[in-house]
Amino acid sequence: METNGSRFNEALALLTVAETGGFTRAAERLGLSKAQVSKLVTALETSLGVKLLHRTTRRVALTDAGRLYLDFARQARQALGDGERAVSAVRTEVDGLIRLTAPTSFGDGFLVDLLADFRAHYPAVRFDVDLSIGTRDLVAEGFDFAIRMARTLDPNLVARPLGVVREAIVASPAFLAAHAPGGVHEPAQLSGLEALRNRSFRDEGQWLLQRGEQSVAVPVQGNLAINHFIGLRRAALLGQGVARLPRYLVHEELERGGLVELLPGWQLPHTPVALVYPSREHLPHRSQVFRDFVIAWVGRKGVLD
Repeated sequence: METNGSRFNEALALLTVAETGGFTRAAERLGLSKAQVSKLVTALETSLGVKLLHRTTRRVALTDAGRLYLDFARQARQALGDGERAVSAVRTEVDGLIRLTAPTSFGDGFLVDLLADFRAHYPAVRFDVDLSIGTRDLVAEGFDFAIRMARTLDPNLVARPLGVVREAIVASPAFLAAHAPGGVHEPAQLSGLEALRNRSFRDEGQWLLQRGEQSVAVPVQGNLAINHFIGLRRAALLGQGVARLPRYLVHEELERGGLVELLPGWQLPHTPVALVYPSREHLPHRSQVFRDFVIAWVGRKGVLD
């Protein structure tokens, strides 16, 4: 008879294949070889006497039986995770793994510094960090935390405010000398300049500027659109146009003179930033410590003021 531990490992293998879309990515997440993952799924199918996956050279898909079994596998994983968190919550040691996802630009801006400071205090904690443009499903993909930059958040997640992202409109001195030698003094002048647009934003063709009670919507245009702040910053430094970028990404370039801020008396809309996590129940001790550390560190450093 198969042990419960073996059956759970087999079910976890199936669940991970379904969530990642293939055996290769499932193996990477589980820390196993592709052959080991395939063997676990095959053993589960043999034990149950039913085919759970359709396998082709290009993709895998769940059978009807596989979809039915997957719901129970998720419940089992959730129950085991709840048990581990409940036990971990009563421990005093700060160790174990924390899986964190955050926007790519945070990695270049301040996140690595935050993690380095945390690890200096708690070296036994291990991190698996995902930096991406897309929004991850914390529960389905097994993340403990996410740092989210958004005006609306999933109501099923616990959110702790960290601050706001403030943007600046910037350009290189060379670009300004060539295209705006007299300077940029009014928002309307932006319409006549090459704008570096972020196609991740719905309002990329129109920049809203505010000064006190006054608001101005400025139509902008340009031949270069990039869905990545780091790429936009590089393009601005190379004199390719005017860009709107988070201040945490450009403060050093502004101090060094590599970039110049335009219209400093005007502001772009702020975007709230929050630390989010799936549940406030049975939060492991390491997660409690990390949560409190992040909130205090961001406030102390002022990176999101």
